Amino acid sequence: MNKTISKNRFKTLAKALKSRGINIEYQIDWGSSFEGDYKHTDQPRIGSGTYNGIEGWYFRKSDNINFTKQEKKHIKEVLLRKGFKCRSIDDYELEWDGDRSHPPSISFINTK
Repeated sequence: MNKTISKNRFKTLAKALKSRGINIEYQIDWGSSFEGDYKHTDQPRIGSGTYNGIEGWYFRKSDNINFTKQEKKHIKEVLLRKGFKCRSIDDYELEWDGDRSHPPSISFINTK
């Protein structure tokens, strides 16, 4: 079972990724968003997952442009520096029947 992770730790991780040019999705501030003009909070949008039986999380990229080789290198470095381990960096994917798409994402686990 995973230790409880502070929201601030995810905020710090997201800021570190952003400083390296990696743009991820942030939660929408619905109280300040009107008529399609979405305002975002400073809290990254966090998904949860299980990676080889280990609980972890994922961030989605804020657009559907695949990560470059250099971005993937930066992502791994930032995650390690912040006490996480990269489980996968996935590119944009469209399902075979065109029914669903999956934006680029970063999956990671806690190492502390």
